[in-house]
Amino acid sequence: MKSKDLRASNLGELLEHALERARQFTKMSVVFLGMDSPLLELGDIVNGLTAASKKGTAVMCPADDGGYGMLCVPPNAPSSKIFRGVHWSHSLTAVSQLKALTDQNVPVLLGKLMHDIDEIDDVKQLCQRLGANKDKNEEDFEPLVLSLSSGGVSSNITSRHPLCFYTRAALVELGQLLPA
Repeated sequence: MKSKDLRASNLGELLEHALERARQFTKMSVVFLGMDSPLLELGDIVNGLTAASKKGTAVMCPADDGGYGMLCVPPNAPSSKIFRGVHWSHSLTAVSQLKALTDQNVPVLLGKLMHDIDEIDDVKQLCQRLGANKDKNEEDFEPLVLSLSSGGVSSNITSRHPLCFYTRAALVELGQLLPA
């Protein structure tokens, strides 16, 4: 595999390889998250992984542009075939992924419609959504705390969900969102 370009036609091969590698470490479900879907809710990930593990069902959250932002793959899905024939970076990406899964007899549940960020207008819409969420009482959201440890040193990263501190900070730095 020569290219690491995620827009390349071999994205299916990259995902297949990633699934095979993940399965070397776990027999559980595996989740693929779109790096361009910053408002993916933790609850959606947990629900997707739970359904994939308990029901043997893939869970996909389609994006409004025809792609998808999350795919939970159950342990019984064959890694060698479920990404073949998918039309990447296309308005039919989610549909062709759905077909690839069902062609391998992997049932699929659809999750929430997502909004990814592929174009400048997507960034503007993200800013509008973040601005709308800013008015909500942040006390309504459970903080997401990740504990990281490396070489005996541990640290905590805290983010109020679904308003990701790091996403908001990056948008403020880019001048796309006013500071809170």
